[in-house]
Amino acid sequence: MDVLAMLDELEEYVDRGAKIPMTGKVLVDDEAIFDIIDKIRTALPEELRQAKWITKERERILEEAQAEAGKLVDQGRGYIAKLVEESEITRQAQDHAEELVAQARKVAREIRNGANAYADDLLVRLEKSLVGVVESLHEDREELAKSMKE
Repeated sequence: MDVLAMLDELEEYVDRGAKIPMTGKVLVDDEAIFDIIDKIRTALPEELRQAKWITKERERILEEAQAEAGKLVDQGRGYIAKLVEESEITRQAQDHAEELVAQARKVAREIRNGANAYADDLLVRLEKSLVGVVESLHEDREELAKSMKE
């Protein structure tokens, strides 16, 4: 069960609780609430592990993109060296090699930007999810504390 499902379960449990007339308060079994909160605490490390995995995956993608760009640059340089030997087409070879290098850099930049955007999107969604969890838990604890004082 993921964190959001557990939060939905918690919300549903509170929603089904016995209402206290004219107070807006709800009576709930605190053991059941604490049990759900414990499940959420247990699940959160998995969410954090996923965020770490996403970060590592982003780094791996960036490294692959840089390695691919390096290969393309090396291929371009090798191509340039070969064409330099053929004096008639040296200028054409240099132009083509520069295009290859520019394309390699463009591809690397696009891959890097895509990987960064993908990782950022996943991290933003995870952050929103975690913020929602924390806010919900905070509100529930305040509500529980209020009901315990009454």
